[in-house]
Amino acid sequence: MTEQTQVDVNDGAYVNFVSNLNTDRDKASHGTFQKITVDDQQIDAVYQDWLAKKIINRPVQDMLRAGWYFNGIDEDKSLQLQAEIERLKLVERLYQALILMRKYGKSYLLLGVADGQSLDQPLDRNALRRGQLQFITVLKHNQIKPLTQEYLPLEMTAGEPFQAVYFEYKQGNYTRIKVHASRLIKLANGDEEESALLPIYYTLRNFASTNAGAASLVHEAKIDVIKFPGLMDAIKTRAKDVLDRFGAAALMKSINGMLVIDAQEDYQSKSYSFGGLPDLMREFAQQTAGAADMPYTILFGQTTSGLNNSGEFDLRAYYDRVNTEQHWLLKPLLNTLMTLLYRNLYGESPKNIGILFNSLWQMDVKTRSEVEKNNTERDIKYLELGIVTEAQVAKQLREDRVYDFIDDDHIEALGLINENPPN
Repeated sequence: MTEQTQVDVNDGAYVNFVSNLNTDRDKASHGTFQKITVDDQQIDAVYQDWLAKKIINRPVQDMLRAGWYFNGIDEDKSLQLQAEIERLKLVERLYQALILMRKYGKSYLLLGVADGQSLDQPLDRNALRRGQLQFITVLKHNQIKPLTQEYLPLEMTAGEPFQAVYFEYKQGNYTRIKVHASRLIKLANGDEEESALLPIYYTLRNFASTNAGAASLVHEAKIDVIKFPGLMDAIKTRAKDVLDRFGAAALMKSINGMLVIDAQEDYQSKSYSFGGLPDLMREFAQQTAGAADMPYTILFGQTTSGLNNSGEFDLRAYYDRVNTEQHWLLKPLLNTLMTLLYRNLYGESPKNIGILFNSLWQMDVKTRSEVEKNNTERDIKYLELGIVTEAQVAKQLREDRVYDFIDDDHIEALGLINENPPN
């Protein structure tokens, strides 16, 4: 009976003792993941690359480009809120803050409130009066430093521990100002508050190095080889003459299109074949698109290969992802800001105000026509059954942006007709 060798294996792993798969003799089983850190200077260097910049900027642009509208308030107040958004340049500020958040992991909005208090005093946002909100400033993560001597109580942070009460704001002239947490709004990229470039750092580096290597090969696509008798001895004794000799040969070739050499010299021209290189570059590009969670169509401006592949499915999936980020990240931020803007306009908190994002995916004319036709048939049926009224249908048409000219007066008039139908 032969003696069996004790082999260490990973618990739960598939093991093949003949091929040493997943045993301690399997080289692949010794690979491990290492936690990496990338400093701000390297992040700035990566961000200079067009692809990294697009990965950071494009999702933010898509989150904001279609805009949003309000429901639950009348048209006049909606227009006044929009004017207030323009006065504070809120969309531009959000764009800057979200870019910095994705680039470095977090950023801040500083609320410029003229309440007669210094920045280190708490701000009661629910007591904001008309005209007190003067400006909103975007701050980079390295301009703000939490002071950890004192923390907010958990009931004020929704249970999130270790939230500093005070921050140190470093201005451009190196002046340091103490700021209360209530005057800041933090934007964080996930719970880790890490750069969006960090998880794809190596993938980006591999893609960039592949492109750089391919570009370098272009210069080596054709190489002239001349075998020169006694070359090494000639270099030792008369190196300058050798360099002058081949420099003159290269000059003659560039002028006349021919090369004149000695009868004892041997000339060869070697060309590099680029076969397979485009496929390799495309593979690295697709891996980069996957790591960035962006469609190849958007990231590189071209569709992937494949029969009848227009990239439409990838685009829809991408816009669904952006819409998710709008609801998880942007909407809570907008709810906070819109409450401040509303109090700044009217001196009171809004009631029943809602924020709805315009659709990112634009239907073609034919599809839109079919959807509107189906909606029309539905509304007519519900009207006949008495489930909805003309005023409710008109209000829904306005909120769905089917007709922008339907105003509150028209909806109110329809409501009065429903209450007092003609004999």
